[in-house]
Amino acid sequence: MMVRQSSGRRVDEPSGATARSAWSSEPLVPRIPRAVVDEMVAHAREDLPDEACGMVHAKDGVPVAVHRVKNDAASPYRYEMNPLQMMRLESRRDSEGEKLFAIYHSHIASAARPSPTDVRMAFFPPGEVEREPAYPETMYILVSLASEPPDVRAYWIRQGGEVVEEPIEII
Repeated sequence: MMVRQSSGRRVDEPSGATARSAWSSEPLVPRIPRAVVDEMVAHAREDLPDEACGMVHAKDGVPVAVHRVKNDAASPYRYEMNPLQMMRLESRRDSEGEKLFAIYHSHIASAARPSPTDVRMAFFPPGEVEREPAYPETMYILVSLASEPPDVRAYWIRQGGEVVEEPIEII
């Protein structure tokens, strides 16, 4: 399955800006196995006409599992992850020695970039953008089905509502 990859630019800047290692000026580019990307895309297609959502868990920094989470909003315009399912996944993740790598969701007819609603919902309580996001160390992956092949991009959502695109390498 072909998937377009991210360009690594800030959403609000025309030039590229990515996270950099403290020891190097080289960008750190997260590597995501093709099977993980394919599973997110399959989930997005299967949940049409609604947005799909879920979590990607990693072991030793490598994404190893895609966990589908019910979209309680059941909407083609937004997602709301089922909190009970999220709690169960967090418990399972901890017991298996995994970490939360990313939260993902799909956009049905719009670009693979966080909408204002997506940014607002990344905070707890929703909209409190001057606080730390609910998951400050977690990337947000968006799968856009607006074109073929689907576009898959990753972002950091920061305090203040800043959105920074993170380049990813699909391996």
